[in-house]
Amino acid sequence: MFDERSEQTRIERAIARALKEQPISRRLFLRRTGLVTASALSLPAILAACQAAPAASGGAATIRWANWPAYIDIDEETGGYPTIEAFQEATGHEVTYTEAVNDNEEFFGTINPALDAGQSTGWDLITVGGWLIERMVRLGYLQELDHAKLPNFAANGAELYKNSWYDAGNTHSVVWQAGITGIGYDRDQTGRDITSFEDLLDPEFAGRVGMFSEMRDTLELAILSLGVNPADATTADATQAQQKLLEAAERGQFRNFYGNEYYDELAAGNLALSIAWSGDITQMQLYDNPGDVQFVIPEEGGLRWTDNLAIPNGAANVDAVHQLINYWYDPAAATPLSEYIGYFTPVAGIAELIQADADEAREAGDVETADALDAVAATVNPTEEQIANTHEDAPLDEAQEAEWNALFLEVMAG
Repeated sequence: MFDERSEQTRIERAIARALKEQPISRRLFLRRTGLVTASALSLPAILAACQAAPAASGGAATIRWANWPAYIDIDEETGGYPTIEAFQEATGHEVTYTEAVNDNEEFFGTINPALDAGQSTGWDLITVGGWLIERMVRLGYLQELDHAKLPNFAANGAELYKNSWYDAGNTHSVVWQAGITGIGYDRDQTGRDITSFEDLLDPEFAGRVGMFSEMRDTLELAILSLGVNPADATTADATQAQQKLLEAAERGQFRNFYGNEYYDELAAGNLALSIAWSGDITQMQLYDNPGDVQFVIPEEGGLRWTDNLAIPNGAANVDAVHQLINYWYDPAAATPLSEYIGYFTPVAGIAELIQADADEAREAGDVETADALDAVAATVNPTEEQIANTHEDAPLDEAQEAEWNALFLEVMAG
């Protein structure tokens, strides 16, 4: 007979052991004490997932997960992912984690043929933007989630990230992380503060400006610069924004149009300023740039976005995938993740737990870690001011999306 209490004790020991054995990274946030304490106390997501004891019963599965670069905690000595390794040891499942998403549209292009043909994409779990979730739901490409298997989402999910415009009722997706699209800049290169979208078009910075290859980010920021909310924008508005961008592109204003690789260009000093994602600049400030890199929401407004966990058609081991999704909504997993990557978390109460880790570090005399955790605690939830000055993506239908994409392709070609 399965003994749930003894199994829970076994799982708790496994989680604590897996996490404790990870060497401390140069990234200060994976502090051994705080992570082990949180994980050993309670991981109901893991415990619930393990009630059938998959490792002992032969039910272990492989989960193939496509995510974006630099979007999970990493042990830089081993190259491993401590929170994933804890999940694996506790459940017996194997997670094949691949940084396969560089740009939403680009990634969709790699899986669309298989989905259209009714075949497996090769992925069991994908992490993509909200507008792409809406498209894939519309095309019938995503499996419905079984929320009975996601109790942590119901218990711990922040209300801001539930029941979105792109997936009402979270029928097909839940949020992985969220953030803001604005401007990242190196003040050592710009010589002044950047405050406006117009700064991206200033001839002073010609050839040193990065734009995004995703239409939604670049074109919608340009639409905001016209004083129009993207959610209310017409194709005429999009055309006006396109002309503004096209004029700048044709005179050589932009170094390039980037996916996630803009990060390395900005960190290396090849860009003075760029459209940027908020959490990336948090990471860059702490780890990867000796200069004065800043993030700003343009005074005209920024974009508030989400990346989401979803199960594509043809995925295998769907029960195990639900266990992994549920795991990320446990604060014991969500806290070290947020401490490492610094994006907005969809899990309630994480800022307070990070602050508690900061206070513990300060009491122990580790001021450097405490200061870093203080900074991250302030970044994992949007402020009222940020929400007021940021906007969600335009809910485009298929015809509008095609029109806007055609407009943007002209800009990239210019």
